[in-house]
Amino acid sequence: MAAPRFPRSLIAFALLGGAVAVVVVALGSLITGIAAGIATWIVGLLVIRWAAGRGYLGGDHDPSRRRFLVWTGLGGLTWVAGGAALGRVATSLARPDARAVQDAAASDLGAEYMELVARAYHPGRSGDLQLLVSPFNSANYAAESLSLVPQDPRTSHASVWMYLERIPLVVYGPGIVQRSDSAERVSLADLAPTTAQLVGFDGWPGGRDGRVLPGLSVTGRIPKIVVTYVFDGGGWNVLRHWPDEWPHLKRLMGEGANYRNALTGSFPSITACAHATIGTGTFPRTHGITGHNIRADASGSRKTYREPGNADPSDILAPTLADLYSDASGNRVWVGEVGYQVWHIGMIGFGGPNRGADEKPVGVYWNEGMGSWAPHNPALFRLPATVPGLDVFEAHQTDFAAKESSLTSSGWDRQFDPSGGRSPCCSPPVVQYQHDLLVATLDSEPIGAEGPSLLYTTYKSPDYTGHVYNMYSDWEGLMLRTVDEQLGRLVEELEARYPGEYVLMVTADHGQCPLPDAVNGVRLDPIQLTRSIEEAFGAGPTSVVQDVWPSEVYMNVPGLRDAGASLDDVAAHIRHLTYRQNLGPYVPRNAIEQDLLDDPEFSAVFASTWLDRLWDVSRFGDTIYTGQDVDPGIPPASLNL
Repeated sequence: MAAPRFPRSLIAFALLGGAVAVVVVALGSLITGIAAGIATWIVGLLVIRWAAGRGYLGGDHDPSRRRFLVWTGLGGLTWVAGGAALGRVATSLARPDARAVQDAAASDLGAEYMELVARAYHPGRSGDLQLLVSPFNSANYAAESLSLVPQDPRTSHASVWMYLERIPLVVYGPGIVQRSDSAERVSLADLAPTTAQLVGFDGWPGGRDGRVLPGLSVTGRIPKIVVTYVFDGGGWNVLRHWPDEWPHLKRLMGEGANYRNALTGSFPSITACAHATIGTGTFPRTHGITGHNIRADASGSRKTYREPGNADPSDILAPTLADLYSDASGNRVWVGEVGYQVWHIGMIGFGGPNRGADEKPVGVYWNEGMGSWAPHNPALFRLPATVPGLDVFEAHQTDFAAKESSLTSSGWDRQFDPSGGRSPCCSPPVVQYQHDLLVATLDSEPIGAEGPSLLYTTYKSPDYTGHVYNMYSDWEGLMLRTVDEQLGRLVEELEARYPGEYVLMVTADHGQCPLPDAVNGVRLDPIQLTRSIEEAFGAGPTSVVQDVWPSEVYMNVPGLRDAGASLDDVAAHIRHLTYRQNLGPYVPRNAIEQDLLDDPEFSAVFASTWLDRLWDVSRFGDTIYTGQDVDPGIPPASLNL
C-alpha cells in the first residue's frame, strides 16, 4: 500500500504559515503576522483532515504516525513564530539608525536651541514625538488644511526659532525702579523671582529656573501693586514689522529698566507654556504645562486645564508666586488675573478652593459663548467686585463700526472672519472693554490694603489676529496699536491712584509666524503626517497615531511595538519628510508653492525616548541655522527700528 501523503501536506502548510508570517510581519504587525501564520496552518490542517476523512490520504491510524503528526504540528507552529521573528529582524535591519538621525539633527540645531527643547520636555505630559518645523514653516490644524487657499494667512507659531522667542521686557516704576538698559540674556522665568523681590516676599523657593533680573536697580521703596502686562503674540518680530504702532511701550523702554535680550525661554513658543512660566518662574519641564494639550491617558491627549469656565489649574505642577505669596499672608494680600483665555490662568495658579466666595482671588477670562467676562472656575476664582456692564462693550462696538471702513486701505478680509463667540477677538472693542475691567478692578478691590498686590493681565487680540489674518495684515498693526493705547491709559490710571507706589512689568509671550508664502516657508498638514506614519508603522489591528498637534504627536506605543518599531524609528522616518510628501488631494494646486515641493518640513523630530536621555546640551555646539531671518538679533538700544 502506498504511504499516505498526510505528513508531507501538513509540513507544506506549516511552511506556508511561516512564510505568511514572515511577509505580514515585514509589512508591519507582529500580532497580525503570527495570527495570519497560525490561521494558514490551521486551515491547512483542517483541509488535510477533511481529505483524510474521505480516504484521499489513506487510512493508516498507526500511533507512531499520530505522534509524528503532533510533532510536525508543533514544528509548524514553531516555524510560524520563527517566520514572524525573521520578518521582524528583516524590517529592523532595513531601518536607519534612529538615534543617530536624532543626534545629527540636534547637532545641527546647536546647544542654544537644544536648551529650549530640553527645558520643555516633561515625561508623561509631552507628546511622544516633538516636531520642530523648519524655519518659517507653519503647522496647520486639520480644518485649515482642508480649506487652504492661496496666500492663506492662517498660521501657527508653535516652533523654536529666535524670531519667535525674542520678546520685549521692561520693568517700569517711577520712584522705585531706576532707568537701565541691558543686553544680558533673560527669560520669562525671571519675572516671578523679580516680582517677589520687589514686594519683599522672602518665601520664594530656591532652585527654580528663574532668577531676579540682573542689573535691576531699585530704590528700596515697596510698591502697593505690581502689574504684569502681556502683549500676547507681541514678540520682537511683530514689533519690528510695526515700528510705529507701540509708542507707549517704546516710551516705557526708554524710561524703565529695559531688557533687550529677553526670550520666552522654552519650546514651543506658545501661550499656555509661556504664561505658566511667568507665574511659576519655571519652565515646562518643571511646571508641566508643555503645550495646549497634555497626555491624558493611554488613549491620547486632552486640553490643558480642561474646560474654560470649569478650569482645572491643578495641571500646574509647581505653585505660582501668587499662590505662595497669598498663602504666606494667610490669604490677606490681594492677587488677581484678568485675561482673555483659559491659558492665561498659568500666571495666577490654583486659586482659592478653601476660601469663601468673597475671599477667592480674582481670575477672569472672556466667555466666548456668553460674550461676557466670567471666572475661570467659580469654585476657585471670582469676578472683581465691579464689572462694567455689557452696554459699555456695546458702546465700543458702535464706535468702532462707525470708523471701521476707514481704518485700513485693504479693508477687513471677511473670508477669514472669526464667527460666533470668537468674533470679537480681533477687533478693538474687546481690548478696550478689557481695560475698562482693569480700571473697575483697581477701583473696587482692596489694592495694597494688606500688603503689595499682584495683578496679571494679558491682551490676547494681537495673537488671535496673527493666527487668523497673519502678522503682516493691517489688522495686526491695528490690534497692536490698540493694546499699546490701553497700556498708555493704564499708566495714567496707576499714576493717578498710586503715584510712586506701583511697578509695571511689560512683556510678550512669543512672536508670530510670518506668512509662509512670503518667506519661503511651507505648511505641515497633520492629516498627511498621520497618513505617512500609519503607512509605515500602522499595519496592526489598531492605529498607531492618536493625536497630531502643531508641535507634537501622541502615539499608541503598544501598537507601535506590535509593528516592531520604536518611537525613535518613527522620529527618524519622518525627519526628512518633504512638502511634496505632505500634500493631500484636497489642497488646491494654486495654494501650493511649486518651487518648494522638495523643501523639508522639519529641522528635527525628537522621540520622547531620545529626550529621556538628553542631559548635557552643551555638546551640540553652534547652530547651522544662522542669519538675520532666523535670528533677528538683539534690538538696538536706540530702538530705532
